[in-house]
Amino acid sequence: MKRRTVITAIGTLAVGTGTVLGTGATEVLSSNEDGSFRVVSPGADISITVPDNPGNDVTTFPDAGTSDGNIDFEALEPDELPKVHVIDRSSTLTGDMVEIQVAVEADQNKNLGNILDITNNNADDDYYVGFEFTTLGTAVTDGGITKQEAYTAFQFKHGDSTKQTVSTDTSSIDSTEPANYVMVSSGTGTESVELAVDTTASSIEDALSPGDFGNNGESITLIDEVTAVATQDDPSA
Repeated sequence: MKRRTVITAIGTLAVGTGTVLGTGATEVLSSNEDGSFRVVSPGADISITVPDNPGNDVTTFPDAGTSDGNIDFEALEPDELPKVHVIDRSSTLTGDMVEIQVAVEADQNKNLGNILDITNNNADDDYYVGFEFTTLGTAVTDGGITKQEAYTAFQFKHGDSTKQTVSTDTSSIDSTEPANYVMVSSGTGTESVELAVDTTASSIEDALSPGDFGNNGESITLIDEVTAVATQDDPSA
């Protein structure tokens, strides 16, 4: 049977803020067996919100409550991909919270546009914010996909022209440290973060099963948990 180019999913990403200043990674709020995950930034005085200017492939759901905005992964059609939902969950959780759901095909290489905004609520100090892929999915841990391929498949990007990666360095073997950080200026400065996908690695398509599109057996999860990190010290200094 001819292998199809089928869906691969990052799962569900929730990004939020805590209440106490942190200088590094904090514990992930929760994760579960279906590959969804939540991340929290250390309680730096920042807000992570639905983007004001989302990418063309991004649909936002402000004030969505507990269930509105979910992607129906089983009902997806090929012409609907890529599909990205950014959902405001702040009314259901402690602190500001957005949830990001992503569905993309294998053999894709494109930038999906803005997925979140980071606002600095501190009037005196800048923050540097990055994202670490702290736990990988079973397609990596039990399969033939390398860490580097997983880190490359989903990258958080920042910058008007440079589009620097601000998630785990794609060349990393053991460290999950972000390749770069977003500087968010004091005094309600706001910076947007984009999501780029590169699922062109042959091992990603090889990990997918042939069959009817939409079958759960055709989806894989590369990233299980992400932790946002924030510091007032410039990591590049």
